Amino acid sequence: MASVTDLIASIDFKETAKEVVIDLTHAHVWDDSAVAAIDKIVLKLRENGTVVRLHGLNEPSSHLIDRLAVHKQEGAKLSGH
Repeated sequence: MASVTDLIASIDFKETAKEVVIDLTHAHVWDDSAVAAIDKIVLKLRENGTVVRLHGLNEPSSHLIDRLAVHKQEGAKLSGH
């Protein structure tokens, strides 16, 4: 199990790749703090012009992200978290 802090710390936000795939195949998103961490990662990478895709979400995690995530909203900004 990884903490939200560990997850965010593991991302290189200076990455210059045009596309990043975050593979969550072996992960389970448990709560709103995990969704907020994913939002922060996705939005921060997008600010650098990177296209971000989430891959491998299990069904409960996908439903939670669909319900709570800010990054899926049009015009989403990092300031929401």
